[in-house]
Amino acid sequence: MDLFFLRHGEAEIRAASDPERRLTPLGENDVQSVIEARSKALAGIELIVTSPYRRARQTAKIAAQCLGFGQELLVTEALEPGGDPQTLFRFIHSLNVDSVLLVTHQPFVGKVLSLLSGDTVWLSTGTANLVALKTQALAPGFADVCWAQTPN
Repeated sequence: MDLFFLRHGEAEIRAASDPERRLTPLGENDVQSVIEARSKALAGIELIVTSPYRRARQTAKIAAQCLGFGQELLVTEALEPGGDPQTLFRFIHSLNVDSVLLVTHQPFVGKVLSLLSGDTVWLSTGTANLVALKTQALAPGFADVCWAQTPN
């Protein structure tokens, strides 16, 4: 299975609540540049799944537009900042797909990447960072990090 983890782009500092924070113009541009840089690798994705937070949904929408992805975006609380990795693994398994783009947050994405790869080097990912994993099983240490892309 090919898993692509994308942390949302830079978001505004203040909003009525954390889930309502929007992407800044820089955040929008960064997401677009990362997706365009890896568009060939992302061409085969079957689903785009996002956290319900506004900045993540905006990020997923930009990714879908850049890729010409015509399907509906899936939204799940399993990708929220305080999510549980095992809940996410069960959710991904239930999708029954071979390639998925997951839009999420820090520190959750760092925790998931470290757990799957068995490598703590991925504990910190910047905004609009995209990381590709290949895994045979959704279990600790069973994924290989293929590449990472940061904004230009």
